[in-house]
Amino acid sequence: MEKDNENVVSSAEKEQVTDGNVQNSQEETQNEKMYSRSELNKILNAERNKLKNELTQEFETKKSEAEKLAKMGVEEKLNYELNQKKEEIKTLNNQLNSLNLKSQANSYASEKGLPLGYIEDFNYAEETAETIKEKIDKLVQLRSKDLDVYLKEKLKQPSPKAIEDNNMPKDPYLQGFNNYMKKKK
Repeated sequence: MEKDNENVVSSAEKEQVTDGNVQNSQEETQNEKMYSRSELNKILNAERNKLKNELTQEFETKKSEAEKLAKMGVEEKLNYELNQKKEEIKTLNNQLNSLNLKSQANSYASEKGLPLGYIEDFNYAEETAETIKEKIDKLVQLRSKDLDVYLKEKLKQPSPKAIEDNNMPKDPYLQGFNNYMKKKK
């Protein structure tokens, strides 16, 4: 059955489909910017110079450090390397703590129903767990108040209009009940 349907499509329709695909790809290539050889060389040279400067600065830094180490004695070298390792460990510990704090803050914010976009700009390296918790609690309160104000504004309804009873037809059941009560008295 499917083979029969494929045969129904005419060759003209197939050409239209393929022509449309060719036209779309030509439009896409026309939208791309073309660079001349000189422009491309300028871009590549700028990137090479940037990379060269970075590598030169790194080389100079390492060279000056090596010169310092060459001038130092054995004990001074060990102390210097020890201090560098301590600084490196301190930096890595700060990064690890900030990652842990960020994950805790994300879970606490999710628990409180606060979207994570509210806390993504916190500087976790300079914050403590207590200050993050306080900030999240304040944001939750502010967001709750803002949502309440917004919903109250959006859900306001005009006061109901008074309707006169004289023009309205009476309910026959209520009329019968009222008549019955009058007769009983």
